[in-house]
Amino acid sequence: MNFKNTKLKLTALIATLAIPLTFSLYTSSLNHTDSTTHRYLVAYSDTQGKQNIENVAGQANDIHAFNHLNMVAVNLTNDQKDLLATQTGITSIEQNTTYKSAAQAFGANIKTVNVKGNEQASWGYGTVDAQIASNDNYTGKGVKVAILDTGISAHPELNIAGGVSEVSYTQSYADDNGHGTFVAGVIGAQSNGKGLVGEAPDAQIYAVKILDSQGNGSTEDLAKGIDWAIQNHMDIVNMSIAFPEDSPVVEQVLASADQNGILLIAAAGNKGTADAATDTVQYPAKSSHVIAVAAIDDNLQRADFSSSGSEIELTAPGVDIVSTSSNGKYELRSGTSVAAPFVTGMAAILKEAYPGSTNTQIRQALDQGSIDLGATGKDNLYGNGMISFQHLLGKTSILASN
Repeated sequence: MNFKNTKLKLTALIATLAIPLTFSLYTSSLNHTDSTTHRYLVAYSDTQGKQNIENVAGQANDIHAFNHLNMVAVNLTNDQKDLLATQTGITSIEQNTTYKSAAQAFGANIKTVNVKGNEQASWGYGTVDAQIASNDNYTGKGVKVAILDTGISAHPELNIAGGVSEVSYTQSYADDNGHGTFVAGVIGAQSNGKGLVGEAPDAQIYAVKILDSQGNGSTEDLAKGIDWAIQNHMDIVNMSIAFPEDSPVVEQVLASADQNGILLIAAAGNKGTADAATDTVQYPAKSSHVIAVAAIDDNLQRADFSSSGSEIELTAPGVDIVSTSSNGKYELRSGTSVAAPFVTGMAAILKEAYPGSTNTQIRQALDQGSIDLGATGKDNLYGNGMISFQHLLGKTSILASN
């Protein structure tokens, strides 16, 4: 036997077999796909676009369709996202983003307080002359106010008309943080002799839970909350929340709410600097569709934590304010999140007094009826000024009553 020839033949055979094996391994690596998914907000322009989302994502995917926008929230792999971006009828794809501490309370000042009967506990109520509306029997009756926050808990001072949870871990809109319950009290604490009265105690308050027990939230849940408010015909939406970055998708939802006649009010944020030289207004208050509210103390001076910028529209009391606590008691907090519901309460009174008025007209009346603070005219610290029922009286002619 010729061992040399046999060895050469075996070597050739092994080489021949190795070629398809190597190609097979290479082909396998090309076909490998990353199965990791991320949550996206996908906007589409027509029914074909919506169908393309379903075709790419698959029927079993967790797809949430918004009621008042051509948009869905959907889980996609990177490959699916890239493929979807090439499909007809897809206008934008934005990854859902989660932010920490979207609830805007100035946490260091939170403390439990006692409230005595027949004594208004919050200095802000008197500062904005809220008793003027009360004396004329305007209490916000019949006005629907959605509070997009950590939820609202049962409290002897609060009547909750209903609500929804948009967070994933619970279907209850009860407050497991405390922030939303506090905001609700500034607007709707009952006039029942317990010592705390909201500006609009008879307004229909709805709890829209979009933040978790730590005050964290996402752009998807914010969009869902606003979409719910549109679907359920809210008159006013209070957002004592702040996200550090703009979201084009949420901006579309805000625009839709505005176009559907909802007045949007939000905390400007607690990112204020000592010299107020930079624009620190946060989102959604930064949107042109939203009234951005800054905070002042009992000396009518800007709170040092209050964000500043050209988007600031109104100012309201926001330091050492007393309101309802999620444990059934009362507490003291500071923040632009405390200031925003003062504006919301006043807006509810205007909507009751002038039910035919539009959200644009109410916004204009609030702006023109404020007390100018700081530099003359609108400025980056106080906006148009502090809300005031007394100053508002002369500006109600712009509202369409019926």
